[in-house]
Amino acid sequence: MAVKPALSEVLSTSPLAIMERHAEACLDCVHRLAPYFESVQSENWRRAEEVQQEIARLEALADDIKLDVRKNLPRGLWMSVSRPDLLELVRVQDKMANETKDIAGLSLGRQLKFPIKLEKSVFKFIATVTDASEKAVEVVSATRELSRTAFSSRQVKAISAKCVLVERIERKSDEMQSKLRAKLRTHEQDLSPIDAIFLYQLLSNIGEIADHAEKVSHRAQIIAAS
Repeated sequence: MAVKPALSEVLSTSPLAIMERHAEACLDCVHRLAPYFESVQSENWRRAEEVQQEIARLEALADDIKLDVRKNLPRGLWMSVSRPDLLELVRVQDKMANETKDIAGLSLGRQLKFPIKLEKSVFKFIATVTDASEKAVEVVSATRELSRTAFSSRQVKAISAKCVLVERIERKSDEMQSKLRAKLRTHEQDLSPIDAIFLYQLLSNIGEIADHAEKVSHRAQIIAAS
């Protein structure tokens, strides 16, 4: 994979382009979360392992991009945004991919599946978290486009509106997580105590992806307003 030549070209023109590229790589990980749990809930552990390995591969790709950004982003390069802001954006974006990898690893390692009666709610929860991630990446993409128009105030307001949407979706995911935890409590008698603990942890970790997405949108907004 010829990453470095592309990076050197991108960084010399628009550093926000590589931020967008990294964000999309992280989003690719999140997009695998629903297919992963579809395999888990059907107890197709072979397929679940395949998807988990794909998530790990995509997370590693995101790590490669992150490391190349840190290595190749010149300190003395004149840019419309600061180097620390760009590095912080990469850091918070990376958490979306890392969290997804951790979720799949935890679930697969213990072959954990949610009770059947929670399936519908779990997949709606995952869809909401994925939606938050997608909208956050849209904010990053909009920030890149904004840099091409000299950070016009009108487009800054449009980005702010997108950030508000991410915040709303994140709050929705929090509410869904709370309801799922209450539902899971009613099934504890059917689970081993250890499995119950890890299922609660999985719900928390899935919700964290939306939290990371909100932080990505806020960080991109800071760059847009700078």
